[in-house]
Amino acid sequence: MRGMVTVTVAALILLTIAFAQPQTQQQARQPATRQVPMPDSLSKARIDFDSRSFDFGYCVPGNFRLVHTYEIRNIGEDTLVIKGVRPTCGCTAAPLEKRILAPGERTKLTAYFRTRGYRHRTRKSIRVMSNDPTRRLASLTFTTNFDTTDWFNKEKGIRVVPDPLYLDFGKGNDFKTKLTVKIKNLSDKNLKLEVVDYTDKVFEKPVLKSKNLKKKKSTKLTVQLVPNYDMNMPIQASITIAAYDSNNKEVMRFTIPAVGGGR
Repeated sequence: MRGMVTVTVAALILLTIAFAQPQTQQQARQPATRQVPMPDSLSKARIDFDSRSFDFGYCVPGNFRLVHTYEIRNIGEDTLVIKGVRPTCGCTAAPLEKRILAPGERTKLTAYFRTRGYRHRTRKSIRVMSNDPTRRLASLTFTTNFDTTDWFNKEKGIRVVPDPLYLDFGKGNDFKTKLTVKIKNLSDKNLKLEVVDYTDKVFEKPVLKSKNLKKKKSTKLTVQLVPNYDMNMPIQASITIAAYDSNNKEVMRFTIPAVGGGR
C-alpha cells in the first residue's frame, strides 16, 4: 500500500511539471509589453526661458562671432523634450547642451552669430520645438546694429566707444591671455557702465576699472581668458556693455567681439 502511495505522488509531480513547462515556454514566447509614449497633447511639460530676446547694440562690422547664451527651463510636471533647434539663418549656429529635461531642470542654448557681410541693423531668430502642448514652437531673437554712422556721430548725444573696437588675442608666439580696452565717454553726460553679457566659456568676468564714467572721460576694461585656455582653439566670443544715465535708464549698448587663437 505504501508503495502505491509513493508511485501516485511521484506521478502527480511529473504531471504538474509536464503541464507547467509548456505554459512557461509560452509565456517566454510572448513579446515584452512596450511602454506607449505620452502624446504631446497630454504632456504637462512646460518650457520657459530666462529671456527670449537679446540686444547686442552697436558692433563694428567685420568677420566676428557674437555670442549669447539663453537658459531654458522645464517648469512643468512631466519630462520636457526639446525636439529641434533651427536658426532661421545660416549665419547662426545654436548648439544645445541637453535635449531632455526633468521637471525643474535647466539647460543652455548658445547662439553664435557670424557677422561677416552685415553693415546695418539686423535681427535674427532661433526656433525651438518641444513637447510642451502650450508652446510647441518658441522663437528666440537677437538684434545688432552694424551701422556705425550713428555710433560715431557727434550730433547724436550719447556716445560711448571702445578703443579698440574689437579684441585680437593673436596666435602662435603672439598669443596673449589678457588685454585691456579703453572705454571713452564722448557725450556731455555722466554715465554708469555695466558688463551685461560675456562669453564665460572663453573669458573670466571682464572688469571695469570704474563703472561711473564722467562726461568726456574714459575708463579701462580688463579682459582675461579663462585659465588654461587652449591657444589652438579659435576664439569665438564677445562682451556686451550697457550705459545708463543718472535715472538708471539704459541709453545705449555696444558689443566688443574677440578673435585670435587657432593654428
